[in-house]
Amino acid sequence: MTVIYKHGKHVYKLLHLFLLFLSEDALKAFQTNISLLALGRELIIDPNWVQKVQAGKEKDIVTELDKNKQEERVTPTPLWNAIISAPGWFPGV
Repeated sequence: MTVIYKHGKHVYKLLHLFLLFLSEDALKAFQTNISLLALGRELIIDPNWVQKVQAGKEKDIVTELDKNKQEERVTPTPLWNAIISAPGWFPGV
């Protein structure tokens, strides 16, 4: 999904939804000329996503949510319940 904002002669791509599990995915997203990447889902699934990419440990990135790790993920219960109640929103659910 892409959200485009037009203001006069200017056109801005504000949002394009990607699943950014690997650093290559993030690079591809940036190549679409977006100015911001949101890593919310990715950071809930693997809170160490950024550190793993920085350390060159992309192979260690967790790409599916483990439904038994709410406390470890420090995800508030209302958000956690919404996530596990919506199949397809997060991989692994």
